[in-house]
Amino acid sequence: MRRLAVVVVSAIVVAGAGCSKEPVRSGQAVVEISKGSRVLIGERNQGLRPATGNRTLHVGAQVKVLDGSASISLEDGARLDVRKGSEIGLGSPLSLVADDLLVTSGRAPVKVAVAGSAVTVDGVARLTRDLAVSAATYRGSVTVQSAARTLVVPALRQTQVPSLGVLPATAEPLDYDTKDIWDRRFLGVAMELTDQLEARSRGFTNLLEPGSGRTAGFFRLLLPALENEPAFDQDLLSDTRPPGETLIGAAIAVSGKIGSFVERWDSVFRFKGQGASWGLVALDQQVNNADSLVHTVDVAIGGQSFAFAPAPTVAPVVEPPPPAPVEAPTPQSTPRSSAPAPAPAAPATPTKPAAEPPPLITLPELPELVPPANPDDPGLLTPLLDVVTDTLSGLLAPG
Repeated sequence: MRRLAVVVVSAIVVAGAGCSKEPVRSGQAVVEISKGSRVLIGERNQGLRPATGNRTLHVGAQVKVLDGSASISLEDGARLDVRKGSEIGLGSPLSLVADDLLVTSGRAPVKVAVAGSAVTVDGVARLTRDLAVSAATYRGSVTVQSAARTLVVPALRQTQVPSLGVLPATAEPLDYDTKDIWDRRFLGVAMELTDQLEARSRGFTNLLEPGSGRTAGFFRLLLPALENEPAFDQDLLSDTRPPGETLIGAAIAVSGKIGSFVERWDSVFRFKGQGASWGLVALDQQVNNADSLVHTVDVAIGGQSFAFAPAPTVAPVVEPPPPAPVEAPTPQSTPRSSAPAPAPAAPATPTKPAAEPPPLITLPELPELVPPANPDDPGLLTPLLDVVTDTLSGLLAPG
């Protein structure tokens, strides 16, 4: 991998130098065959023969890779990468005979003939020839011309030519393979960013109550940067779009650098609606700092959790209990002390006595007692005692 990087730098900076540091001369190319690879090379209409190491090729040479990979540096700084199954012709123009070809243009666009169609690469692109011709653009743009029709394929998009002269009206989002070495080389960041943003989008949507998260004010709370965008209003939102997707798209739109805010907003959700992953959408808006974008989304979700999460349950403050009151004796119990019981703080509920009290004894009204003047004279005392004695005797006498 280190040696491949050296070749790339040499090809671009030193104007087409290959594995050697000498510039590639006009009408020549320098091929570098990876260690352990099986490659066949045919020079100027000669038969294909096994080749190893590094060597200089001339116009008209053919290269076929049976196993492994190889890279070819051209005179204008362009670079061609081939791998297992690839077969190309180094004519004028270049031609893709079979399978895959990775083209990196140099000082000028690179034109490649593929099954009757002409593909011009101004940037970095993967070309494929099997049942159909396809072109996927990593950087820059690709122009596909088939018969009388022409289609420009911008970066991060692809197209297919199923037969000569048949082209779609527009390109579609690039469909990458996470296991493909070329896709990983140019889209590795987009792949990882897609995983992170998709997880946050689904999680945010699931946290919200059904029907919530649909207003412009709600998203202004989550993304304060939207306060600086007067064009952001309710008309930009969609009732059918999940709130998680709106949040991710809004974060990309405020971080983008192409056009006005409304243009970025429309471009983000149009590209996403065509099937692009969030990583590709972010790169398409030239949001190159993936960590900063993820941080913005995390702050929006975590810092404003009150907007969608239920309020937390607050535990009551526990105070020490007051002193227990002294329990008043019930009618059935006998006080342990002769001291009167303290008065209760609140009136107690009356209880039914255990037994009916005995009837009161009514005594006859007694005349006022006048002490005798002479102690030896009984005066009125004797008759009074007789009355009391007779009364008590009548009450206590057995029936």
